[in-house]
Amino acid sequence: MKKIIAAFDSLRFSDSTLEYAIYLAKQYDAHIVGVFLRESTRIGYAVYATMVKESASGKTIFDEIEIADQVATEKAITEFETACREAKINFTVHKDKKNALDDLRHESIFADLLVIDAWETFSYIETGLPGWFIKNILHDVHCPVLVVPKNFNPVKKIVLLYDGTPSSVHAIKMFNYILPEMGKLEAELLSAKQDASSMHLPDNKLIKEWMKRHYPKVTYEVMKGDSKEITAVLKAEDPGVLVIAGSYHRSNISMWFHKSLADLLIKEVKAPLFIAHI
Repeated sequence: MKKIIAAFDSLRFSDSTLEYAIYLAKQYDAHIVGVFLRESTRIGYAVYATMVKESASGKTIFDEIEIADQVATEKAITEFETACREAKINFTVHKDKKNALDDLRHESIFADLLVIDAWETFSYIETGLPGWFIKNILHDVHCPVLVVPKNFNPVKKIVLLYDGTPSSVHAIKMFNYILPEMGKLEAELLSAKQDASSMHLPDNKLIKEWMKRHYPKVTYEVMKGDSKEITAVLKAEDPGVLVIAGSYHRSNISMWFHKSLADLLIKEVKAPLFIAHI
């Protein structure tokens, strides 16, 4: 991995995104592109204020808001640049301010990994996890995504979710190709079955044949249940776990890796979630 996008709301800086991006960049000698996004339809203060106030200088409140938003953006960029310099990380800053969703989709075409806070909404109305913006990015992004929680923890263990579908295998392979050093960590391949008649892994021989060459410390667990049981297991993990999941496409009909599982993981599991789709 050589290029990481760290996506930031220009008006609400995410320390967690910065910390995870620098943590990975230091391990892989990667270049970080800090993409500071601005939604053209959004302003930094309550809209009603713009309708009732005008400054003594004759400038409209719109002008004052624009200036305040520029100050907030420059402060966020300075914080990003300072942290990268202190960590001795190569970096670039992109300031995109047309349409946050379209701009980030386009940026992702030219990146190895996108790091983004689960709470990025580009709105002052937080509707819960995952929000509209995160859902749309995960559906249409052109590179793997690491969705990070609000608090940073160094990665000590990885959990690879596997249901036997090409999508789940693709996510595991992409994680290994992009972050190969993580293969040295404690790893668990976790699978769940609603039908308990057979508790073997799907394609048991083939998946183990591949796994042992990339994850020498891997253990395997097959449990009875579905997405709720998997979520409960992951919530009980100690801080420092990183979860790898498969496709987020609307068209995917897998029992596991359809939209509801990814939504549930983002909402309930306070751990970074690596998502890749075919």
